[in-house]
Amino acid sequence: MRLLSPIFAFLSCFLFAAEGQTIGNTGSGWSIRGSEPIGIYFDGKHVSDYHAGKEEGKPFFYPVMGPTGENMTRHWPMKDGFEDEEQDHIHHRGMWFGLGKVNGLDFWHFYGDDKKKDKTFGKIVHKGMNGVKMDGNSLIFSVKSDWVAQADQKKRICSDDREFTFSYRKDGALVVETKLTLNADAGDVEIKDDKEGAWSIRTIPTLRLEGEPAKGHISNSEGDLDRAAWGKRAAWVNYAGEDRAGNSVGIAILDHPSSFRHPTWWHARHYGLFTANPFGQGNFEKETEIGAGDHTIKAGESLTFRYLTIFYQGTAEEADVAAAFKEFSDR
Repeated sequence: MRLLSPIFAFLSCFLFAAEGQTIGNTGSGWSIRGSEPIGIYFDGKHVSDYHAGKEEGKPFFYPVMGPTGENMTRHWPMKDGFEDEEQDHIHHRGMWFGLGKVNGLDFWHFYGDDKKKDKTFGKIVHKGMNGVKMDGNSLIFSVKSDWVAQADQKKRICSDDREFTFSYRKDGALVVETKLTLNADAGDVEIKDDKEGAWSIRTIPTLRLEGEPAKGHISNSEGDLDRAAWGKRAAWVNYAGEDRAGNSVGIAILDHPSSFRHPTWWHARHYGLFTANPFGQGNFEKETEIGAGDHTIKAGESLTFRYLTIFYQGTAEEADVAAAFKEFSDR
């Protein structure tokens, strides 16, 4: 097993950022290359990139290469030239975390989106690597972010600590475990009820439900299907369909029982937006009032979210998301 020592993991934060070094063995197992973006590789093959998102207002992963070798997230607006992709919602970039209403600021859309000029924007600033561990089976890397006001970036709202674990299942599925902790280290953090947020993916167009070249279907842990899954609480949600090469594939996001307000609500849309949102109750449930999803993290306290995202090949039945959730929840 190749495991970076705590000292090397700590030093790598600075060496890696300053010199763009490679961490790990480039020929076998996991490795990280570069600093912007942070390139993630397995057995020398590109798996994903973690972008700082300096212009986009928040960090994000793009692309995310599934087990068939095809990217599983929409290319646009990071890459043009795909006629099957809708050029809407410019703030939907790969796989990311964001929130629509935090201390009066929008950390979902971003400054520079001309359609949202009336918004008061925040910005999630990537602060760099904070440690790396790897062996032949998994890669764990930690990063830190500051949440600031776009108009006055010295005005810090809060910070977050992010830990991502990349691994492959025996069936070849790519698994990304996310642990994200929001820290109220600059005063109270007031999160308002909003449909926008939080852990999110914009899928490839073939996983959409409608239009060309849609071949997708949505299911969740409660048995809700397709459009009926929108706004519902569930332990997990799954999009299943085909990739661009015609292979049966899918993406599932699982909400850990220890995660805030489990089982979470889901902003699961027919056009491929796929997001776990514990703050949207008043927007999702007609019988509840706007504001039902509000939550304040008191100064000095924190709030943790844990998700497992699975990019798999095969049918939804073969992926057995229910079994994956049981294994995840038992950890």
